[in-house]
Amino acid sequence: MSADASRLFLLCLGTGRGATAVYDGDASSSAALLVDGEPVLLVDAGFGVVRACKAAFGAVPRTLLITHNHSDHAAELPVILAAECARDHRPRVIAAAEVATTLRAHRLHELHSTGASPSAFADWQDVAPDTPIALTDTLSLRLLRARHSEPCYGFIVEANGKPLLAYGGDSACDDDYYDRLWVAPHVVLDARGRANAEHASFTQVAAYTAERPTRDLHITGYGRPEQAPAELTPLRPGECIDLNGNPGT
Repeated sequence: MSADASRLFLLCLGTGRGATAVYDGDASSSAALLVDGEPVLLVDAGFGVVRACKAAFGAVPRTLLITHNHSDHAAELPVILAAECARDHRPRVIAAAEVATTLRAHRLHELHSTGASPSAFADWQDVAPDTPIALTDTLSLRLLRARHSEPCYGFIVEANGKPLLAYGGDSACDDDYYDRLWVAPHVVLDARGRANAEHASFTQVAAYTAERPTRDLHITGYGRPEQAPAELTPLRPGECIDLNGNPGT
C-alpha cells in the first residue's frame, strides 16, 4: 500500500455470544470497517452495538451489513432504523437477499405499526452471493454463505479487486467455506470453546490453520473476555486489526 493511500482498520465493537449482552452486558459480536478513521461499514447490529458505536464514533455508521437474523446480530436493527430516520439519517442496509427478506418480514415487524413499509426506513441492498458491492471508490465486498442453522453470510472485503479481509460470520467448521475465506491476508473467524452445529471450536480452527498458509487470523464471537481462546489470537472489544499490511503473503 502506498504512503498516500487510505488507512484501513477493522475495529472490534463486541465479541458476545447469544446470551452475553443480555446476562453480562457486553456487546454482541460486531465490528466496523474504518477508512482514515471514519466508519464506512458496521457489521451486525445485535444487543449493545448501538452503545458501542456511540462510544467509538458518537453515532451509528450509515452503512450496515447484517450477516443473519439471529438476535445477537440483528436485535437492534429496528430501533436503529426508526431512530436514524427520525433524525433524517437514512441508513443503507446490506444483506444477502434471503436474509434481507427475513429481516423485513420478521425482525422489522414492530415497525409495521407505523403504517410505513421497511423501504421507508432504509436503502435496502439485497445482494446475491459472490456479487461485488461497492463500499467506497476502491473498496468492495462479496458475500459468502456460511454453515449455520439460519441463512448466514460472511464476506470478503476487496481493495481495488484484491482480497484484503475475510470475515466469516457465524459458522460451523467447514473446510470448503474456510478455503474461500483464506484468499485474504486478514481473516476473522467465529469460534467457541466447544463446537456445535452452528459454531466452530477453537480446536477445529487451530487444526485447520495448522495445514494452511499463514494468515493474520483473529477469533471473535467467543463470548465474555474469560472465554477467549488461549491457543489462537482473540479479537477483543476496542482492538483494531491493521489492514494496511499483508502478513503471510
